[in-house]
Amino acid sequence: MSDNALNDDERAARQEAQRQAWNDAHPTYYADYRERNREHIRNTNRERQRRHAQRERVEKERRQKAIERAKAWAREHPEERQQARERYKQKHAEAYKQAQRDYYYRNRDAIAERRRAREAADPQKANEARRRAVARARAAGRVSEWSPSPSQLESYRQRENEARRLSRRRARAGLPDRRLHRVLAAERRHNAAAADAFFARKRSREEIARIREQDAATPPELVHAMQRQSEDRRAVREVLALADAYFPDHELELRARVAEISRTRFRAGLLPLDVYTEPRRRALEVASTGYLRPGAVSPTSSLAVFQWLTSDRAERAPDIPL
Repeated sequence: MSDNALNDDERAARQEAQRQAWNDAHPTYYADYRERNREHIRNTNRERQRRHAQRERVEKERRQKAIERAKAWAREHPEERQQARERYKQKHAEAYKQAQRDYYYRNRDAIAERRRAREAADPQKANEARRRAVARARAAGRVSEWSPSPSQLESYRQRENEARRLSRRRARAGLPDRRLHRVLAAERRHNAAAADAFFARKRSREEIARIREQDAATPPELVHAMQRQSEDRRAVREVLALADAYFPDHELELRARVAEISRTRFRAGLLPLDVYTEPRRRALEVASTGYLRPGAVSPTSSLAVFQWLTSDRAERAPDIPL
């Protein structure tokens, strides 16, 4: 260490020791000063904050004017702007990529909203663009870095297995398969926007009159079928409510009876009863006693009845062994 640096360190240490000694000798000096000059200190701080805010306003206006000048120049010289951007990208590739990422994260919601609006306006074009991007990635040999975790794979398998079980149950119950089909998000948004526009549009008197002229009375057979279906659904709800109240109180009795009948059938060379669904079916028969149309609450009458019969098949084992 040079002599000048040593002298500076010694001088700084000596000054600090003197300052500390003075502070120790006058412990209330700064508090007394602030008390005597409180108003002056406030005015000084207020003036300092005002000057700081004024400088920020001037700097913000200056930056905004520079941005406006740059935008005006870019509109007037599109080719020069594109060339300048390409030169900057080549010279500062990493900085350009980081700026792109920063802009995306700052405006993520607005970018997503613009993308959804474009896809909703023309879903077919969006689907084609997505297919072309996938084709380019496959042709270039790029693969997605994301892969499902073991827990996600297990969740996917469980959902698929449950869908297959439900399909088999519907087939056994004589119910039709699901007729829903998958629709991409862009097409869903397009359909929703078209529906909103269609129903929100105000109709003219001529259109309303033409629509009313097209109306025809509902055929009596359709009205009768709707009424019958409504009565069946009401009966199903009432019977299932009674069965829910009856089954927990008589579950052991019903299962013992089913087990006894199953043993008898087994000794006679017949197949035993289903120890999962048979007790619930018998409880359903007891709950539906007295209804004019008992077939409305049969195991194959509706999906609600079938689901109630098989609700505990997957999680519980037979209580009474055969």
